[in-house]
Amino acid sequence: MESGGSDQGSRFSVERFFGIALAILSLVCIFNLSSSSYLVFWDEWGPGPSWLPYVLSGILLVLSVFLIVPRSRTTFAQLGASPPGTVKYIVLVLALAWAFPVIGGLLSLCLFVMIEMVWVEKNKWSIAIATGLISTVVVWVIFVKLLGVNLPLGPFGT
Repeated sequence: MESGGSDQGSRFSVERFFGIALAILSLVCIFNLSSSSYLVFWDEWGPGPSWLPYVLSGILLVLSVFLIVPRSRTTFAQLGASPPGTVKYIVLVLALAWAFPVIGGLLSLCLFVMIEMVWVEKNKWSIAIATGLISTVVVWVIFVKLLGVNLPLGPFGT
């Protein structure tokens, strides 16, 4: 085979580079968490403040391997995704990050789910509203009632 041939296994693709970057990022996060003296993984009351970042970094590390390992590459068309849809989703995630502390966690999550389903996925409003409300109730039950997490209430909280 010629140098710089078209064999996908021999090329250093953008996906592979991105996978390596994600693996390095997750390893740096794991190393930084383990070197912290005040962010404990587990204490006498259960999971500590570094538990979720450890879990998410581990998941990111495992998923980055799928980008690094040579395989047949999937195109946007095969996934049913489009670059404009991806840009819309990124805009919505940034809006969620801004709105979460401003209008409250549960309201911003509900709005995010509804707008994402209508604007990005082109679903009907009735399905989006039902899904948004159900997902908000599930988040409230898990985080507020079961885990006792104080979500930002925004201006509507007491």
